Amino acid sequence: MSYGCIINNMKTKIIIFGLILIMAGCSHPPKESVDMSWPPLPQAPRIKYVKSIYGSENLKRSFLGKVRDFFIGKSKPTPIGKPYGINFQTKSKLYIADTSKKGVLVFDFKSGTSKFFNSLGKHGTLLEPVYVIIDNQGNIYVSDTDLNKVAVFDKNYRFLRFIGDDTNLIAPVGLAFNSNQSLLFVVDTRGHRVVVYKKDGTYLRTIGKRGDEKGEFHYPMTVQINKHDTVYVVDAFHFAVQAFDIEGNFLFSFGPTKVGMGLMARPRDIALDTEGNIYITDAMRNNVQIYNSTGELLLRFGEVGNAPGQFQLPAGISIDKDNYIYIADSVNKRIQVFKYLATTE
Repeated sequence: MSYGCIINNMKTKIIIFGLILIMAGCSHPPKESVDMSWPPLPQAPRIKYVKSIYGSENLKRSFLGKVRDFFIGKSKPTPIGKPYGINFQTKSKLYIADTSKKGVLVFDFKSGTSKFFNSLGKHGTLLEPVYVIIDNQGNIYVSDTDLNKVAVFDKNYRFLRFIGDDTNLIAPVGLAFNSNQSLLFVVDTRGHRVVVYKKDGTYLRTIGKRGDEKGEFHYPMTVQINKHDTVYVVDAFHFAVQAFDIEGNFLFSFGPTKVGMGLMARPRDIALDTEGNIYITDAMRNNVQIYNSTGELLLRFGEVGNAPGQFQLPAGISIDKDNYIYIADSVNKRIQVFKYLATTE
């Protein structure tokens, strides 16, 4: 083939690609035509359904991603398996602790790409990752109930170190940093306690023990800390949330203790919006309950099912700085996204 033919073929391919991009720019993937909000009319809506994410195929590809797809071919879609803990505290990435895939899925909404990681280097792989948080350097902390440790990875998903050992962790689940990220709080579910470490992994202290008194736990699950360093712990089999100061002193609780299930039946995870409201996922009620900072119920949304706005065993929840709410709908193998319509909107 002559040099001129090669140039003409390249020009043809570039022109075709340009036309494809123009057509793609003029058309968009079909969106869910769902207009759903809570509470029902005539009350003013506070929560609005946005979309569902079942895997990487739901991500919108960037321009450079489309170029890559055209010349190299599309990569195989990455579906969500069984999501548990999730995190969307960074600029554009959703981290999913996927218990069926035995690792962490990362969906990048800016580039439209996905990543999966679970390698611990010479230590093997993650076994039962259940929760994930990110620090302000981009390091990733993953709790693993089978390893009895928290695994730390850098922003490029390379394993760095473990936090915790058999002397102070039995089955770590929930994770949270205090407001300045100097302390890491780890909920040890089967140990019925919260273990506090310095960010470098140095053990500091333990909050709580098994029991039915104030400040004691019965299978705590997750933890969240507000900007004032109030520590909220989901106390699963007390069907309640207990609040502590940053030193671990009991402040108050909401939800029934000692008397069985109330509004909370199988509370799983907890998140806070920009107004300090507290969101609790409930795996038995198949809903999300919203309380104010002192524990007064404000609103509930969701019910059992697989349609938009319905759940089957909701687990992790994460709320970003724009009050978009990401919820792991575990049996339905998806992440549902909602929006909190703040009182200033």
